[in-house]
Amino acid sequence: MVTRCCIMIYMCCVLKIPFILEQPMSSLLQYRPDFQRLCRSFTIYKVFIWIGSYGGSCPKGTFLYTNYRWVQELHLPLPKDREWDEDVSIKYIDSQGNHRVQGGPALKATQHYPALFGHSVAQLWERNRADIKRCVQHAAKLISTYNAGARGCTGR
Repeated sequence: MVTRCCIMIYMCCVLKIPFILEQPMSSLLQYRPDFQRLCRSFTIYKVFIWIGSYGGSCPKGTFLYTNYRWVQELHLPLPKDREWDEDVSIKYIDSQGNHRVQGGPALKATQHYPALFGHSVAQLWERNRADIKRCVQHAAKLISTYNAGARGCTGR
């Protein structure tokens, strides 16, 4: 799954198409060799956000990986005067004395993005529309050039 994701990100980077990949804070993606190689080959920004800053029921730290700097505008501080849903995770110490965390009864409800996050991403895209349009035009030109060259290939 990581390799397929990296191939798609690679294509976006080559074609200069903006992308955002969301990963939970506990994700191991950043340690995978395919992803590390991708980050060495292209400029990939890692933006940390709190889903709770966008109206989520819990803080839920999340990483956004992207090839466009302006996505960093999505980082917001976590509201300090807010009470969070305590049923999202259960913290305990196991029989060996290790601190553990496991999903609580309200965890499943945190899977969706709050509407404010979607609205913020849409506004960000709108503010950067000219940049995105240039990227799409560049990608279309590259694909058109590739297709023109591929027509003469018989595949034998």
